[in-house]
Amino acid sequence: MREAPLPLPDPLPTISLRRLIGLRWFSVISMILAAIAGQWLAGEALFIAPLLAVAAVMASVNVCLHLALLLDPKGLVRLSLFAPLVQLGFDLIGWGAFVYYSGGAGNPLISVFLPLAAVGAMILPAWHAWFFGFASVATYSFLWFRYVPLDVPDPQVAEQLNRLGMWTVFVVSAIVVVWFVSRMMQAVRHRDMALSTAREAAMRNRWLVFLGTLAAGTAHQMSTPLGTLQILIDGLLHEHRGNENLRADLELMQAQVATCKGSLTELTARAGQGRSETRQTMPFDQWARGLVAAWQSTHPTIDVSLDLDAHLAQTRLRPDSGLETAIQSLLEGLHETAGAGLVIRAHTETEQVIVELEEAGSDHPRQAADRTGAKADPEIRDEVARTAIELLGGDLLIRGNPDRPMTVAIHLPRAALLWS
Repeated sequence: MREAPLPLPDPLPTISLRRLIGLRWFSVISMILAAIAGQWLAGEALFIAPLLAVAAVMASVNVCLHLALLLDPKGLVRLSLFAPLVQLGFDLIGWGAFVYYSGGAGNPLISVFLPLAAVGAMILPAWHAWFFGFASVATYSFLWFRYVPLDVPDPQVAEQLNRLGMWTVFVVSAIVVVWFVSRMMQAVRHRDMALSTAREAAMRNRWLVFLGTLAAGTAHQMSTPLGTLQILIDGLLHEHRGNENLRADLELMQAQVATCKGSLTELTARAGQGRSETRQTMPFDQWARGLVAAWQSTHPTIDVSLDLDAHLAQTRLRPDSGLETAIQSLLEGLHETAGAGLVIRAHTETEQVIVELEEAGSDHPRQAADRTGAKADPEIRDEVARTAIELLGGDLLIRGNPDRPMTVAIHLPRAALLWS
């Protein structure tokens, strides 16, 4: 069973903005914990109000960004105000203000600038990353000379504050490195897989378009010799009109040439046909009978029975030449291995239309397929059919084993096929 296609990935700017919002929540939580712990240890020596104010400002901005990203992610990432460099600059200013009110460069929390620089090097373009690195160094240097001093008269308390600061910096740095880097790498890998799948689908579709163009060109080239054969057969019929035995053979040849010309004309017309939405709608049962009749015109000895859901039979649909070709191709594959006739069943299920093709007489084991002569490669045939169905948003499932009859199930969304 084929795996479901991967969903389209978010663009890298959106992924980066989501990760920076999550990173800022870590910063806010760390600021609040550090301020509370510092107040408990240092007492009145630490001005907790400006520290909590810095954390509140960062949290408020983060809430607004999160809501804006939910409402309009594409519009948000297009604004230069929300570029990753600006976002990281805001984090740098926030941590700079927090350290400024808590002792300046003597506060171990100043080392948090290093994880910020590492994140900038990961998601920013080269010259933006260098600029942010120099800004971090400048902020660090500024805090050596300008800051609100933290005077703790008790040396033991000062030592505890220093150890708490170093522990907090280590914890925050570890969380930032492990969480941010792992999530970014996971998002990038998912994006690469989705892009690779889309690229493979595009290459396959181009290959199928090439096959369709090649088939149409071949049909056009074959029309000339078939016309010549038609003229020669007409002449022979006129010349030997008294010979009944020869006349019967010539009339059979004439009918076969007409069938070939009709098939080539239909192939050429379908190669230049537009989207299925522009075609006239028709009842589902009429479309199904016409499809079976077209296939049986080249397989008159094979019995094909239709079993349609009563409601579905009266529903109108938009005929799609790709789907018709896919079903006829799958019927051809079943015919090569069938021991009896073929059965086509169709019904609706929730938002899907399910068309099942199977061999009649489920009690008979499958016969070995004859691959000699000019029969189509079954893998290529199934791949062409699968692509035509997937272009309508559907799925193709082929079930069977050497001891049981084969069943082909086509799942199509109602919106892509049914008109009413």
